[in-house]
Amino acid sequence: MTSSRYAIYLIPPYAISRDVAEIHALLEKQFGFRGAGRFQVHATIKGFFKKTPGPQAPIIERLDAVFVAQRSFNVQFIGYRIDDVGIGLNLAALEAEGDELLAFRERVVDAVRPNIAPDCDFAASDLGPPFEAHITLAFRDIPTDLYDQVLPWLADAPVPTGSFTATTYHFLEFTSDQWDGAWWEDLRWRRLKSWQLEPKS
Repeated sequence: MTSSRYAIYLIPPYAISRDVAEIHALLEKQFGFRGAGRFQVHATIKGFFKKTPGPQAPIIERLDAVFVAQRSFNVQFIGYRIDDVGIGLNLAALEAEGDELLAFRERVVDAVRPNIAPDCDFAASDLGPPFEAHITLAFRDIPTDLYDQVLPWLADAPVPTGSFTATTYHFLEFTSDQWDGAWWEDLRWRRLKSWQLEPKS
């Protein structure tokens, strides 16, 4: 049965989004990997969660309070993230920003926590391990035995480096007909609300 999951994403600037979208498109064109391209180009702040019954308004109101009090901060790419579900690029706050990214993530999680369903099927994967922000290049449908081919191939790709200011965030609703299976194969999404952080004074 189709049902919804929700998430809050950091949306990188246009140039980074363009370059990552090119990588998604060519990974599909050349290797047939479609999983990562079904999402926006993003860094997860709060990953998928199943919501308790009822309206979305209380979540949005609490998120509004978090975002109005938050000022923008800078993040930097710190190399590849490679695990058994895909390949991505790790992000961390600039050293001068301290633990701002992690602290911000915790405030967002606290805002949505009252509306995370007790039977949320993504709670263990998102709230269990230490949080590691990243931008995904390939996801779920990349066989691990192809990593040794894909990583050298990416040497010529416009892989983002350096840093950027984290300002734009989206609250999204996702649907799939197979949340208990290969949900990334038919994933669909819509944006519910966006926020733009003000710069630090």
